[in-house]
Amino acid sequence: MSRGQQKFKLAVNNALTHLGTLQPGDRLGSEAGLALLLQASRTTVRNLLKHLVENGVVDWNGRDKFLLRLPEPQDYFPETDAVPPADLAEERFLEWVMRSDLPSGAVLREAEIARQIEVAVPQVHDLLIRFEPNGLIGKNTNKNWVLNGFTSAFATELADMRTLIEGEAFARLLAERDSGMVRRMTEMERLHIALLARDDAAMSEFPALDAAFHRLIFAAGKNRFFNVFAGRISLIVHYHYQWNKRDEQARNRVALHEHLKIIRAYLVGDKALARQAFDEHLATARRTLLASIASV
Repeated sequence: MSRGQQKFKLAVNNALTHLGTLQPGDRLGSEAGLALLLQASRTTVRNLLKHLVENGVVDWNGRDKFLLRLPEPQDYFPETDAVPPADLAEERFLEWVMRSDLPSGAVLREAEIARQIEVAVPQVHDLLIRFEPNGLIGKNTNKNWVLNGFTSAFATELADMRTLIEGEAFARLLAERDSGMVRRMTEMERLHIALLARDDAAMSEFPALDAAFHRLIFAAGKNRFFNVFAGRISLIVHYHYQWNKRDEQARNRVALHEHLKIIRAYLVGDKALARQAFDEHLATARRTLLASIASV
């Protein structure tokens, strides 16, 4: 796939996410405004509008552009088609680390990683370099890449950044309540209730739901750097949680209940309770992460 096609598909997916916050019949604004919102060129915006018209999502007549219907899952391009190669390699790498249960000090061989995550060796080399400054990955005396694992200092810094950035995103979520977010939170409530009703074996699905819930909060911040941090922190935190299996099912159920408290307070419009529940959830996450490091 060419880089141009990838940019177009990413722009379409971003546009669909934005349209999901509107109501059928709402105006979409000017091409210049959409270009600024989507961080895309006007040419890309015109092309994606044509695509959305063909798929019955948008009506476009001259300067008038209206939302005909809310986006549905099948309207989106697959994430693998729309994610930049560097971001896709990073995501696949961290997911592979989680699945592999690698211990601290494990040697990371670029060719093997490239084969496992199906990306080119140069991409693996670049992402290892990218992760080295944050201490998760380093080199041993033989100049081999190794997984350093987590230290208390690393975890504390990570939790501090999460509190600052996600806390700001949550404040914006409460301040700018809209019907699109209410719909998404309502669906989140349904998914959480459904998972809690299942047995412990189903808790393997928790990391994906947890990541989706927190991405929703970060997205409310309307800051692309928030979103980058959201993806990385989710994968890193869940990597470590899965490495430390002690009380895993109980931890996940506690987190699900805390999410539900946040969601329900938001849905009934109780901002004070929602904020309190959110702060308590991040405090629990911090304690859990630090405790898990101490037990390894």
